[in-house]
Amino acid sequence: MATIHHAIKINAPRERVFKALTDIGELAKWHHGPVEGEVAVGAILRLNAKPGMRFGWKTLELTEGEHIVQESVEGPGAPGKRVTFDLSSLDGGTTLVELADGDWDEGDSSMPFCNTHWGGVLTRLRSYVEG
Repeated sequence: MATIHHAIKINAPRERVFKALTDIGELAKWHHGPVEGEVAVGAILRLNAKPGMRFGWKTLELTEGEHIVQESVEGPGAPGKRVTFDLSSLDGGTTLVELADGDWDEGDSSMPFCNTHWGGVLTRLRSYVEG
């Protein structure tokens, strides 16, 4: 099994970045397409990236300001795949966001596209929080 890894530094406090990742109103401002549901343990977040492409993520773990684990329950890719966001504070009020998207089969032809997508997601997150 393979894992996609991404990391980005955001010039904002960790609590601000965490809110942008977990508050539905905040998510709707920077994510492409409509956002539904909630980010809470046991709840499902639905992201409608574009017509015909809908993702559903069930939150499994949530540590305020630090850690999010979600499991794919709907959309492209394998149900049961997990994505993890880990946030840590750096000097000067900067936040490091580390993303891991695991449980990929080594030869899965969707993995490069998903890898590109996650890079775009983190870039939009940074632009929104810093803007």
